[in-house]
Amino acid sequence: MENSNFSDDCEIKLKTKKSLKICKILKYYKELDSTQIAAKKLANENFEEGIIIVAEEQNKGYGRTEKIWNSNSGGLWFSMLLRPTIHPSESSKLALILSIALNRILEKKYKIHSEIKWPNDILIREKKIAGIIIEMSTKRNIINWIVAGIGININNNLPEYLVDTAISLNKILNAKVDRSYFLSEFLIIFEDLYFDFQKNGFKQFFTEYNDKIAYKNKQIIVDDGYNTIIGKNLGIDIDGMLIVRTDNKLERITSGTVRLL
Repeated sequence: MENSNFSDDCEIKLKTKKSLKICKILKYYKELDSTQIAAKKLANENFEEGIIIVAEEQNKGYGRTEKIWNSNSGGLWFSMLLRPTIHPSESSKLALILSIALNRILEKKYKIHSEIKWPNDILIREKKIAGIIIEMSTKRNIINWIVAGIGININNNLPEYLVDTAISLNKILNAKVDRSYFLSEFLIIFEDLYFDFQKNGFKQFFTEYNDKIAYKNKQIIVDDGYNTIIGKNLGIDIDGMLIVRTDNKLERITSGTVRLL
């Protein structure tokens, strides 16, 4: 449990019980415009994989499609600099791996049932508790860097306009949650998944993701930025694409926003 904010970088690192390749440098800030912006700056300055930027508050936090992410004090807002040895076409699957890591923590460490709303939102009681954003730089079919941003509602108070669609972990547990512990457990779990993914591909995680996907076999609406697709959610295929059965055919969707019909 905790009483207030993170104190410093060391507090977080002390909770991590083993040396991690994805956490060689961890920087904590009281306030940032965005952990994504800060991490991308370091990526472009050729810093190695393994930098994590954590902020107590973000004043310009954003998620997928540049939607504003409310990032007030008490939440867990961080970005990771990664340089995976995968083809750029595989990068979207990394978001699915991150989702699995978050789902495992909530279910195994906090005994809370959670679901993954494709591609990478975490839901509890059909309300959003976490989101993920993946941004990258490529050249000639090689990934220069990936910056993965994760936002988790932990102890933060949600504004009134979000209470019907979002939820914080402390409200579910009715207790303050140690964010340093949560982050360290996430890093330990994700590191194993990350290197397994690079070595053996996504196939090994396919069943687990589909078992946890939200709205399975329900009628959904998917907005892919160009079209609106309505149909039955059949889960993902081996490539991480969402399969939707419409009146006419099976649609394989590479990206989009999902909601219940």
